[in-house]
Amino acid sequence: MSLQELTKGTVMKIHVNRVPDEGLKDHAVCDPTELDMERWDIRLPQPFEVDAFITKADAELVVDVDIRCPLRMTCSRCLEEFGQVVTADALFSYQVKPTDVVDITDDVRQEIILAYPMIPVCRADCKGLCSACGQNLNLGPCPHHPGRGEP
Repeated sequence: MSLQELTKGTVMKIHVNRVPDEGLKDHAVCDPTELDMERWDIRLPQPFEVDAFITKADAELVVDVDIRCPLRMTCSRCLEEFGQVVTADALFSYQVKPTDVVDITDDVRQEIILAYPMIPVCRADCKGLCSACGQNLNLGPCPHHPGRGEP
């Protein structure tokens, strides 16, 4: 049984009674609109990927996930937009009954938010903007800083 079948089309909701006793390992490509990240000003331009291993024991459901999420960010130094893939590994544990449906949307969203860089930088050697005229120093020197950049 695949993760898509287990969750009836949405990876974020797991039907506990469909998890086999031996657990389930699968890969899914998820629709970024499921996460509603706009309110955090986090842009997901395309689907993200989740590898999951789901197990259950008695009244506990354990979901071990690897998340790979392409994001669009604005560089904090030069203000140019750039893409970066953030990754997150997490282990979620839920107390459940056999008839429960567990929605992991909030937990997956939280992991992506936590993986988002505090200070996004397009590249390690980004020179930033000229403090006098605002020119992007990655594109070349400006009259205020000939031949050098400002990190």
